[in-house]
Amino acid sequence: MITVKNLNFAYHQEPVLENLTFSVQDGEFCGLIGPNGSGKSTLLKCLCGILKPQNGEIFIGQNNLLSLKSKEIAQRIAVVPQESHFAFNFTCYEIVLFGRSPYLKGLQSERREDHEIALEALRLTGALKLADHSINEISGGERQKVVIARALAQNPKILLLDEPTSHLDIDHQLEILELLKRLNQQKNLTVIFVSHDLNLASEYCQRLILLDGGQIKAVGSPEEIIRSDLIYEVYGVSAVIQKNPLSGTPHLWVAPKSRSII
Repeated sequence: MITVKNLNFAYHQEPVLENLTFSVQDGEFCGLIGPNGSGKSTLLKCLCGILKPQNGEIFIGQNNLLSLKSKEIAQRIAVVPQESHFAFNFTCYEIVLFGRSPYLKGLQSERREDHEIALEALRLTGALKLADHSINEISGGERQKVVIARALAQNPKILLLDEPTSHLDIDHQLEILELLKRLNQQKNLTVIFVSHDLNLASEYCQRLILLDGGQIKAVGSPEEIIRSDLIYEVYGVSAVIQKNPLSGTPHLWVAPKSRSII
């Protein structure tokens, strides 16, 4: 579904991503992890065409991303940003309906089909009851559901999310990730999400891409990536890795640096 070859990106000639090559398969649930400043959010912006790399190629299926028009990209890829701000008090339904914009021509009004898709997106995310509420008068967890519903209204094949749970309590974090996992499994939706929470990434992702200093340090399953030696090498912290007794996925417990175990 996504193939990245020799990707390089720099801000003002300062390298941020260097020679990245990897692929994400159709229907995969993939996590981007790594320390602050490792290039995770920048990579996500390159994958959806917001940023144009200086070198390298990104293919969506057989199509070179740079050859696609913005509406064509939006029909294939939807993005959920880290934070969403709304200057006007649109209703949640109106926000989700905006997701149909890539399928409208010029000043064309939404069709019956567009309204049905918007309502279905709200239903899928459990946000249908919020349809008539103002987007600025609901909780953070509810707003995130609406933003995800807007992305789903685009009928994308790929969903990119930049730390979608960073400002949520643990209950809403799990609710959002369970929602994403369900959509991934039921709709064969390819999901790529950035996370600083290694345990949550390990719990929900089939595969992890570990970035360090703008380069790919390792790619593999949670069992292959969540290792004490690799965590110490990249993050500089000592950690004990054990299986979560409830799910069997690798989880880490970190030690204060004053009590380093390595």
